[in-house]
Amino acid sequence: MENNPAVANAKPAPAGADVLSVRDALRSTPAYSALRENLVEMLQGDAPASSAGVTAMLKSLLQNSQTNTTPGPKVELDPDMLYLRVTVGRGAAFISHLSPSNAPHQSSALTDLSLSLTFKGTRVTTSPVRSSMDPSFSGSFVFPLAASTPSDSQAWHNLITSTADKLHIACTSSPVTSKATHKSFAMIQKDLVATGSVDWRTSLISPEGGMIELKGSGGEGGFLVGGGGGTVFMKLELVQSQSDLTLPLTTDEIMRHITLNDQKELENARDFYLYARDWWRSFQEISNEHAIREGVRIFAEDEQGTNRCVCTYVSPVKSGRLIDSPRHAARFVSLIPFERRSGVGGRRVDSWQSWHGFLSRGRGDVEDHACLLCSLLLGFGLSAYVVIGQAYDSSDGGDEQREHAWVCTITQGIDVTMIESLTGQRYEIAGGKAGPEDAANLPYATVSCVFNNTGFWANKNVDDGIAEVNWDLDNIKNWKTMDGEAIRVAPKTISNPATLIPCSSSTEVAEGLEKELQELIKSKREAAYGLSSQWDPELAYLLQPAIAAYENERLTGYSFGSDDFQNAVKNAVPERHCFKGLPLCFAHLDAGKIMAGIEGSDIGADILKSQGDAVKFALRVRVYGYAENTLAVWVMLAVKFLPKGE
Repeated sequence: MENNPAVANAKPAPAGADVLSVRDALRSTPAYSALRENLVEMLQGDAPASSAGVTAMLKSLLQNSQTNTTPGPKVELDPDMLYLRVTVGRGAAFISHLSPSNAPHQSSALTDLSLSLTFKGTRVTTSPVRSSMDPSFSGSFVFPLAASTPSDSQAWHNLITSTADKLHIACTSSPVTSKATHKSFAMIQKDLVATGSVDWRTSLISPEGGMIELKGSGGEGGFLVGGGGGTVFMKLELVQSQSDLTLPLTTDEIMRHITLNDQKELENARDFYLYARDWWRSFQEISNEHAIREGVRIFAEDEQGTNRCVCTYVSPVKSGRLIDSPRHAARFVSLIPFERRSGVGGRRVDSWQSWHGFLSRGRGDVEDHACLLCSLLLGFGLSAYVVIGQAYDSSDGGDEQREHAWVCTITQGIDVTMIESLTGQRYEIAGGKAGPEDAANLPYATVSCVFNNTGFWANKNVDDGIAEVNWDLDNIKNWKTMDGEAIRVAPKTISNPATLIPCSSSTEVAEGLEKELQELIKSKREAAYGLSSQWDPELAYLLQPAIAAYENERLTGYSFGSDDFQNAVKNAVPERHCFKGLPLCFAHLDAGKIMAGIEGSDIGADILKSQGDAVKFALRVRVYGYAENTLAVWVMLAVKFLPKGE
């Protein structure tokens, strides 16, 4: 039995700072940001780049690298564990994101590409690189593979034959930020370019690495030549404390196990499809009314164009210390931007995103929000489900209905809480059934099916109105259930959801946005009304308790603490003076859009036009950072003044 070169070459992680660590340390310096800003502006044509200035910044970078080579925080590797090191290299044939005006080997104007990698619950992201047909990705990451390094041939055999986890890759594009401002803190709007995966055991077959194919995503990306994706060079190797181990299997035997695993997944997919087809026929036989119930969604197409059981889009997610409670989870998910994806001609692209694609892209449709919220609530130990049905279309204010997805939790089959994943709003239903009065206050009209990671239930009632739904899912008169074992073996794209990425500090971000808005307000009053603006920092500080009360109300549904704010304002505003205030909440840091929101409000426009004696303005920005750099940006603008004639 031959030795495998992958284990012979396996080695512990190098000590000290490597090139990547030094590079990451340099990225945090002011010189790096200034250099990037100068070069981007030169490419945009906004300002000529001074060669002397660029040279000075390069010298600053070099000096910093010589005097401050301490790398950022490092993950200490357990000498007893086995790790997988992934080294990312160049990309090739990325064409779907390039504009037609660009030559094949020219960079797409002002966009960056980055890769998100997830393996066995750990997720990392490469540094952004300029978008091109052959992007120059780079990065080296270490993922936990096994709790202990196999100590004998049998242990190695068990690991190789039983652990079939895959490294999943998502490539995203994002606009280049031309200014090093607070906006770089926020989740930049991204597009999902391509996704792919690779079995970790290829590290035992090709330790020198190779090109991994990524498939274009976006619903209609498959119409592009080659699927609109690309390829990325990746080197996978084992990292362990012992260097003289040999494998009990040959390269051919390892390849055979990978092939058998792929075949097993195909068989499971075929078996589940046949089961689902028979189940659906049985469901239709119950009543002819069910034949047209399109809301019973058993399958949904993912970003790669693969039809998967909807139950596989949900999996319990534990967020560690990043999300404090189920209510914080609902607030977090509601802040992720909603986007109804549309294709050529304006039609809706009817595809769902995996949790990895959704979080990497940073926005998604209603089903993406509902599946993520359900996963987080399951992680908190609740009996949570995704509900598919019809909701009233609030845009027309009438009785028009549209397909919708939301989340519910059921307590002991009796008390039901509906949670709207796009807003975080909660609706309580006591007793397991909504009466006419409850139904009248709900934004939902019908219920077609309910599912989570372990079960699927279709509404058997001919009348699927929400007032007729009995939420006892064990009641076979009202629900047709799928076999749990069939759902368990349905192929999953990612078996181990990764932990969420923590949010950066938000204090400096709020201060930067506050200054930018003050300048915009000052300029608006001067240009539109010929008025000056004076700011009252003391009054601005008093606005903070009001913002805290508003955010708490979004979290809990209850208002408290506003009386403290009102009493403080009464003490701060002199007699016969007027006080006006406007609180607004956003999920972004775009000062221009926030200013437009202020001007678009009747109260905001009135505040901007304020005239009188002793006119003083107050502005307070408070940024609540949730996981994934998802933000609740509260802006409160106020004014106090003595009306003319008083």
